[in-house]
Amino acid sequence: MNVINLKRQHNDIIGLVNYVLKEIENNMVEQNIQEIVLNINTITGKLKIHLLNEDKYLYPNLINNTDITLDAFGKRFFEEMKEVTMAYENYKSKYNTANKIKQNIEAFNKDTKQVFKTLMDRIQREENELYPLLR
Repeated sequence: MNVINLKRQHNDIIGLVNYVLKEIENNMVEQNIQEIVLNINTITGKLKIHLLNEDKYLYPNLINNTDITLDAFGKRFFEEMKEVTMAYENYKSKYNTANKIKQNIEAFNKDTKQVFKTLMDRIQREENELYPLLR
């Protein structure tokens, strides 16, 4: 399976995540809140496309594969992604507008760091553990 498109999607998401984290680190959330909201909503869109691609092309090729290693990895990664997706969906619903973020910037900062760490850890695992199996 060709993972070039999935890796490109990862890179796009990483760039957006890093922008938001940098704004938090520099205490610029309030000043750049509209751009942050745009980035969060763009991450959401890119993540949905990425997950659709994985569900349509990646996991069906792994799950029920005759290679039991690929089958096991596919099932494990698929199940783990459900938790990551749920955490991100809850986060997005909580902070997808400027007004929602402004209500508690401190909580936004904390939640963003936590959810984005989970997302970045998942991306790293896919890149380092899963995708190399597909060559």
